Amino acid sequence: MLYRRKKRRIHKRLRRLLVFSVILLVCAVILFEAQAVPFTAKCVKKQSKTISTRIINQCVEKILSDSPPEYNDFADVKYSDSGCVQSISANTKNINKLKAKITLAIQKELDKGKSYSFSLPLGAFTDLTLLSTLGPLVEINFILTGSVNCKLKSAFESGGVNQTVHHIILTVDTEIITISPEYREQTRFSTDFEIAQTVIVGSVPSTFADIVR
Repeated sequence: MLYRRKKRRIHKRLRRLLVFSVILLVCAVILFEAQAVPFTAKCVKKQSKTISTRIINQCVEKILSDSPPEYNDFADVKYSDSGCVQSISANTKNINKLKAKITLAIQKELDKGKSYSFSLPLGAFTDLTLLSTLGPLVEINFILTGSVNCKLKSAFESGGVNQTVHHIILTVDTEIITISPEYREQTRFSTDFEIAQTVIVGSVPSTFADIVR
């Protein structure tokens, strides 16, 4: 009789311990999920920006390497008899050709909708420094797509006495769409590349500041 009561008490304690363990495990999972989801989203966003920037840099670098641009391809400076800058005219045909070529190359890569992945230690999801490198690696997958628009613009800066440096800059405006189980967002950013430059001798009227668009 005493043995049976003791046995029942032990079973009762074990059941309580089991229930407590299950509740503790569920709470731990909920807390981990609450911490892991925003952390994963932040990592995916950072990775997508890095990969997008790499795609843009590679496309622009390849096109500029295949056909190195010269300043005279995009702008022509004319001087008056007195040596003053009379006009700066843009070569619209070449500007549009370069913009179209770079836009098409980048867009072609983004339209592939490739799947990318990276891995993080399980401890990194706790956001605790001591645990950030511990645990098995967890693979995170996401898909990258988006749209791109290119434009050329001018920038003038002083190059010394009576000299002005005219920079022709390519700006790539990108809208990236990142899709993963934990994260879906559109991110916009711009990347600048200097295409060409020249030193203009003489004063440059402010009306020429936006000669290349």
